[in-house]
Amino acid sequence: MRRVFQIPFSSVSRFLLPCLLLSSWPSKVTGQESTLLEIRIDTGAIQGEVRKGVKVFLGIPYAAPPVGSLRWRSPKPVAAWEGLRNARHFGPDCMQISMSRALGPGYTNPTSENCLYLNIWQPASTPKPAPVMVWIHGGAWLMGAGSLPIYDGTAFTRQGIILVTINYRLGRFGTFPHPALRKESQRTGEPWANYGLLDQIAALRWVQKNITAFGGDPGNVTIFGESAGGRSVNMLLTSPLAHGLFQKAIAQSGGGQNILESIIPTEGSHSPSPVEARTLAWSRAQGVLDENDMDALRRLPADVVVRYRPGEPLPTPVIDGRILPMQVDDAMMSGTHANVPYLTGANTFEQSLLEWMPGALEKAVTAQKANFLQIMNLYNATGPQRTERLEKWWGEAGYVAPSRFYAHQMAQSGNPVWLYRFGYIPHAKRGKVKGAGHGTDEGLVFHNETQSNRYGYGPADTAMAEMLNRYWAQFARTGDPNGGMLPPWPRLTPEGENLMEFGDDSARPASDPAAFRLNVLDRLFLERMKGG
Repeated sequence: MRRVFQIPFSSVSRFLLPCLLLSSWPSKVTGQESTLLEIRIDTGAIQGEVRKGVKVFLGIPYAAPPVGSLRWRSPKPVAAWEGLRNARHFGPDCMQISMSRALGPGYTNPTSENCLYLNIWQPASTPKPAPVMVWIHGGAWLMGAGSLPIYDGTAFTRQGIILVTINYRLGRFGTFPHPALRKESQRTGEPWANYGLLDQIAALRWVQKNITAFGGDPGNVTIFGESAGGRSVNMLLTSPLAHGLFQKAIAQSGGGQNILESIIPTEGSHSPSPVEARTLAWSRAQGVLDENDMDALRRLPADVVVRYRPGEPLPTPVIDGRILPMQVDDAMMSGTHANVPYLTGANTFEQSLLEWMPGALEKAVTAQKANFLQIMNLYNATGPQRTERLEKWWGEAGYVAPSRFYAHQMAQSGNPVWLYRFGYIPHAKRGKVKGAGHGTDEGLVFHNETQSNRYGYGPADTAMAEMLNRYWAQFARTGDPNGGMLPPWPRLTPEGENLMEFGDDSARPASDPAAFRLNVLDRLFLERMKGG
């Protein structure tokens, strides 16, 4: 199965110990002189190559193919192989929905249920074990891949960073809390439901086991991601299964302040949870009438499982008691999270996402019926600008307020925290868009502004891209984004409102201009949490 995948999501980078370089020789690759590299990891020898002075290893399996009897199972170890495995091409992207509308220039890459691969960009040389950054792509847990060109890790390698990008199961492949799986879990003792998160954890375990072979430091790993990737970062901060697998975290537009569904049985109830009831209804609609027949479910064609109708609930991770023991917000407030340096923030026009989510604003307004008058007054949502101002509320409530809220919770636990607000508009888009839309920071963080993209980046935006790339790399090195000639970025205090504002051609410390509104949104959220 092939698809044309468009651009808005993730990236990777690497380094190699000379003593593990088994052989290298010149070869012609895509018309350019290239050096092939052979290296050994725990499961066998792989062959990568040097591209423009960067060591690149692509399509490395970090878990067994999750197909057949391994569909809807926790990731299993990779079988060792004999001989030399080609690691010069991306592995297949995970099965995912097709884009309903073109998102901009893209590329063609196969998709497959066999998709648990990662990619490494490594500096050509480094005098000591290098910091490692692991990128978790976004895409609403429905789409995305570590192979997207905008996530190329070359720029990070120039900062001495090894960059890793990963794939993880998406859609129903990644989250499918079916009653039959619960029963299977009770027999096997395996975790269940949150397979995409388990894949991310398996990839981090692979990094701990193997990154030394590439010159990386397993004791200096930073996880970072945007959108669903940023939200995954926040979930991994609160998951006991991810404990010790990373030392720093960056969440870009990760959202939060929403109540995840739970599959933990309520006392005295023998009925399936609402999300299990939905998966059961779906399986019956596919002709699997026996709710205990996992074999029949695993025989369903992948192109049936991947289907998703607009309006269906997103396949979001659930509270399961093991991978996610509690609501992420509860864990943040109670201090039940990893204590690591934390960098987070959101963009000034997150409501740009509404273009791709018909009906989402109306649904959010309905959910806030009890607080709607307060929200209207807070945003002066009346008259001709009513819709525009409600859209601003949607963007701030969904992304800006949660990022700030999590930043304060992490700071209150004593962690070094840096908060940002991203409002940079590419030169080509100025006067044409109202702010920095969801995902517009990604290509700049990776310093891939000259890659083909839908955001309008270009050479005129290189100064901002270089600045962001340096901040992120410096944070990965030391846990503090400050250093060199970068503008000073103030550390967030537990009760402070200081952040770094990235505006048009500038970065400056500021007091949060939206603090009053965001405080109100925090209060409304906490009231909703207390009300269940």
